[in-house]
Order: sequence, then C-alpha cells, then structure tokens
Amino acid sequence: MSLRPAAVVVRPMRNDDIYKPGAGPQGGNFYVPYTMLRDRFADYGVALHTADLVPERERLFELHINAQRRLSGRPAYAYLYEDPLIRPVNGRRSHLLRYRQCFTSNEDLVDGERFVKLDYPNDLTLRSLAPWDERPIGCVLIAANKALARPNPRNLHHRRVEVARAFEARAPEFFALYGRGWDQPAVRPGVGGRLLKRLREWRTRVRPGQPAFPSWRGPVHGKGEVLAHARFAIAFENVQGSPGYITEKIFDCFVWGCVPVYLGTPGAADCIPADCYVDARAFGDDRALVEHLLGIDEARFASYQAAIAAYLRSPAAMRFGNEQFTHTLVDAIAADQGLVRRAAPVSA
Repeated sequence: MSLRPAAVVVRPMRNDDIYKPGAGPQGGNFYVPYTMLRDRFADYGVALHTADLVPERERLFELHINAQRRLSGRPAYAYLYEDPLIRPVNGRRSHLLRYRQCFTSNEDLVDGERFVKLDYPNDLTLRSLAPWDERPIGCVLIAANKALARPNPRNLHHRRVEVARAFEARAPEFFALYGRGWDQPAVRPGVGGRLLKRLREWRTRVRPGQPAFPSWRGPVHGKGEVLAHARFAIAFENVQGSPGYITEKIFDCFVWGCVPVYLGTPGAADCIPADCYVDARAFGDDRALVEHLLGIDEARFASYQAAIAAYLRSPAAMRFGNEQFTHTLVDAIAADQGLVRRAAPVSA
C-alpha cells in the first residue's frame, strides 16, 4: 500500500533533516518525537516529510511546528511549541482559528476541541542514578547566553545570570556553567543586545581574553555528559510562560538522576511531586538558595533520587512522555482526516 504525502513545516529544517540522528541541539535528541510522529502517521498510510520534499498541491495536510504567518490553503494543523512571549503568533487566537486544530500546553487556549492540550514531549527513560560520591560537580547550569527579542517582565534569562553570579561569589568550587556564549557578558534583550553580542564576538576572535563568567566550562555536545556527573542543576525556564508551560528542562535532569532546581510559570510544576526537585521560589534570594544546596547531605540527595525514579515509573509522568505526545497529536489529526490505522502484521 502506497503512502499519501503530508508536510511537516519545521523551520529551518529541509530534506527530512529532522529525522537524522544528531540533528537537534544539545546532543541531537531534540527531534526524536518528530521521528515518532512520522512512524505513527505511517501506520495511518501517511508519509510525513519536510515541506520542501512535498509539492503543495500533493499534500494531504500540513503539520506546522509553531503557527506560521502564511497558510497555503491545504488543511493545516499546528503544534504550538513556543510560548507566545517568544513567538507572538502562537497566542493570536484569531489567526490560530485558521487551523483545523492546534495542539498546545497553553491552558488559556485549550477547549478540548479546536485547541487540544498537549504537553511538551520527553524521553522519560531513566539513564543514571549514579550516587552522591560518583558526582563530582555540585551544581551546573546548561544554557546558551541569549535573551528575548524584547524586554519583558516574564523573562527568566536574567535569573540564570543572577544565580550564576551568586554561585561565583559564594561557592565557586561548587558550580560550573556550560553552554554557548558565556565567554561574553550576559546578552541584553532587543536588537541592540544582539548587535552588541556580535560586536563582542568579533572582538573576542581578534583579541581573546578571560571569559566574562569565571565558572564557564565551555559548550557541551549533550546535556547528559554533564548532568550524569552533577548533583544539582539549575533548570530555569526561558520565560514564566502561559499556564501549563513546562518544557524539557526539568525532565532532562530527572532522567540523569540529577536534582533540578526549578523555576518557571507559577504553579506549573504542581503536577510533579515536590520531593523530586528544589523549588527556587521558596528562597528569598539567590544567596539563600546557594546556602540551601550547600547544606543538602548525601542522605537527602538519595531521597531526591528515589522520588525521581518513582515518579518516572508512575502513570502520572506519562503525560509528559514522547508516546503520549505522539498518540495524542497523530490520532487527533487522523480522526479529523478520516484516516484508519492499518492493522499490524500478524507474526508467524
């Protein structure tokens, strides 16, 4: 049986690059859920390719990763990955109503019909529970040095900078900063900030100097290579986003047995047991947070790890898994398109 073509619009990807190992940032696993989408769509007789490989007139439908300003006229669905603060079109209801359905974590939009609740996908496979004495790094922060396009009070990029400076001042031996760009001062929001960043990068290439952040240890290929050796990790979201906004940051820590220090949308992590993470909101300032982490002993750390392992094995975690993400999105689109899932072959 031949497959009917459909297009996934995920910029700037072309030539089915999203399905190639290593294509994503921070270790290459970012696009794994899209490979799973492709495979489940195939069960419904649909071949999902990047848009450049499928002529517009031949597309059964389009799946847009983030709302696109231009719609082709073919039946279209959107997975609203970015929070509207980062991608404003993802919050424009009048524009989103041009889609047959939108899938979003934004509980302000969800109605169960046109706007379907869909949490960010994660691989929940526990990869390490290395104990305290096998984790030589006290606390890490893994993030790129970047900022929002426009200043906004919901921005959390500056909070990463503040907590990094607090560690450098109070416990430099306990802390390590990883990611691109921290040899430069913290990037400022807006166009001016981006231009200043480029100027500083040029100056650094011409005349290298000491990193702006002494705790910086350079970029990483994959988060796991650091998280597996750290006891704690700063897991701050990019923004205090819309209700329901929980990205991969806290789960990246969980699967490597590293205790996250989480900060995000108020109330967002209420669906995750409190004994699995350190809630950064509980401290009056970053100095108090640093002192708290320094005071956690081996037994308390082991109890965090036990709670994390129990949670990842529980049904409550499944809503954040790749499988739930894949089935929810694909099956809803298939139902709307009137597609029937092909029976699995019978083994001999």
